[in-house]
Amino acid sequence: MVRTRTDHIILWPSYFDSTKSRARGRRVPKALAIQNPTSAELLDAVKSLGLEAELNEDKSYPAFWWNREGCVSVEKSLSKTELIGKVAPVLKQLRQ
Repeated sequence: MVRTRTDHIILWPSYFDSTKSRARGRRVPKALAIQNPTSAELLDAVKSLGLEAELNEDKSYPAFWWNREGCVSVEKSLSKTELIGKVAPVLKQLRQ
């Protein structure tokens, strides 16, 4: 199945990385961020919310094109901001 930009949201581990600044890609407050999250952890967090998601391990966050950190493609049911806000606390809880 061909994925389009309108039916999926891409989440990158950098959005939730406490070692990165907002200018370098972090999208959540430091209080909700974790150190060096992986795309697999991100996938687990998204799936625990009951959302359809797919792991893309060979992708690179555009700002760090040399680092293949992977990403998670989530079926769109919320806005990207709402999705990030719901995933961040779950990701932090899974890490603890």
